[in-house]
Amino acid sequence: MPDVIEKIGKSIIQHGPYNRRIYLMKLHKQDSHRIMPEMESLAHANNYEKILAKIPSGHEAYYKDHGYIREAVIPEYFNNGEHAVFMAKYFSSSRKQVNNQEQIREVLSLALRRKHARGTGNCESSFSTQICRLGDINEMIRIFRAVFETYPFPIFDADFLSGAMQKRQARYYCARKGTRIVAIAASEIDWANQSVEMTDFATLPEFRGQGLAGCLLKDMERSMAKEGMRTAFSIARAISPAMSLVFAANGYSFGGTLDNNTNIAGHIQSMNIWHKRLQPV
Repeated sequence: MPDVIEKIGKSIIQHGPYNRRIYLMKLHKQDSHRIMPEMESLAHANNYEKILAKIPSGHEAYYKDHGYIREAVIPEYFNNGEHAVFMAKYFSSSRKQVNNQEQIREVLSLALRRKHARGTGNCESSFSTQICRLGDINEMIRIFRAVFETYPFPIFDADFLSGAMQKRQARYYCARKGTRIVAIAASEIDWANQSVEMTDFATLPEFRGQGLAGCLLKDMERSMAKEGMRTAFSIARAISPAMSLVFAANGYSFGGTLDNNTNIAGHIQSMNIWHKRLQPV
């Protein structure tokens, strides 16, 4: 059962036993001080191991004073020019301990060495790309299930996907081989702050190594820039060389690592933040 997305006051959180943490996804200004004790009470009541809060940088000192540490930052994420800062507090010593730190450093080092070294993200002529339609949802779910053993958000749920598409919270893109969808990615849009998360990248195993993730990323960047988005970012697996290379090669900057943060591909993993300023169209 995926973790739930709900509100505390007017702020949006995700929490549950799946990721064993609370993620403050969107802090409303009216909840700036009241939300922390409520989140910590919820964490203690459910034996959660971590709280991750994405907050404006003006609140960072307050969170530090209450035992939170900065794990990552997206510069000038908010429309008023403030950075988005990811602050973490751990309630479990084992959750705080990162056992594959060397592997994470090696993957990051490889990606940063290869920055801007790959192709332009153009698809081979045998593939076509387009925006997914509601009628594609069952095929999208089959691909997500083929690629991910577990995932932090309910992308295996048709109602979740259709709701996100119809409410314009997310736009899904796909690469096709003929009529068959072989790769997917999504843009999750923060309209208020003109920012977009590039996420849900999934390519069927037999089509990997053909640059489809980079191709979809370029399509999403062009589309989102036309929609007025200023900042693109992604939260990607820290031990995934493929996705790290895709973002680094397309001009994204490393923003920090969220330690032991997300239940994806079968277990809790650390995630890297990548960010990029989009060029106006």
